[in-house]
Amino acid sequence: MLLDISKRTKPIIKWAGGKSGLLTQFQKYFPENCNRYIEPFIGGAAVFLSLKENINAIINDSNQEIISLYQVVRNNPHELMTCLDNLAKDYSEDFYYELRKTEYECVIQRAARTIFLNKAGFNGLYRQNSKGGFNVPFGKRLKCPELYEANNFLEASEKLKHADLRNQDFEEILEESLEGDLIYCDPPYEPLNNTSSFNAYQANGFSQSEQIRLRDACVRAAEKGALVFVSNSTADFILDLYKDFEIKRVSAKRAINSVGNRRGQIDEVLAIIGSRNEFINGIESKLLVHV
Repeated sequence: MLLDISKRTKPIIKWAGGKSGLLTQFQKYFPENCNRYIEPFIGGAAVFLSLKENINAIINDSNQEIISLYQVVRNNPHELMTCLDNLAKDYSEDFYYELRKTEYECVIQRAARTIFLNKAGFNGLYRQNSKGGFNVPFGKRLKCPELYEANNFLEASEKLKHADLRNQDFEEILEESLEGDLIYCDPPYEPLNNTSSFNAYQANGFSQSEQIRLRDACVRAAEKGALVFVSNSTADFILDLYKDFEIKRVSAKRAINSVGNRRGQIDEVLAIIGSRNEFINGIESKLLVHV
């Protein structure tokens, strides 16, 4: 299986809208093989880290801090773990806010700061203000939460060694798609109403015009022979945007809400652009040629 859930590597940061709880449902729709995997909005990387080993990939995010973090996990996992151990020793509310104001030149220290703030902050949020600064309040845990699992960290490092890490606009990434590529897009979601928006995990947000631009770029990728999956909310705008394509509803647990009893099941959509049967037959034909 392309998604190897039984042996999956867990995400190394918490992420609003992370897909760990949807992997079993995704497994029903994802093909068993592909030539290359592309993910233009990597975020917490739950899907990428659940792929079978040694698959070539392009992973991208417009947030430079997230891509820099994954570069450090790939290239310097042991040094990063040591840095995290040192931060854990100083855990306190005052230290959290002092670290939140601190800017580092060293990429390893910056990556450790990102993980620490993510794990020690309120509800595991990653959020930036309009100036690009991390603005999540302290999580008020009595003890420092676990910042990493060593074996999982090293597994993530190995998987990232097969990935081309990018910090570009999503459309530039999608334009590189080729026949046989599997593309999974998990953009900031269209809000269901005016009060439910959490589509600005970084400073620039994601507008409806961006949603349209994403849909159009995905269609062009599918026309070149890629198979494209797009996650989003069940907002009327999204259902209309993808009405010409196969739409699957998946049930997700809302993990982040300021009110605990509002964290429950919610429907999301998985739009499929391109023919799964044609894609699978094309991949199988190429595999037979190489046997």
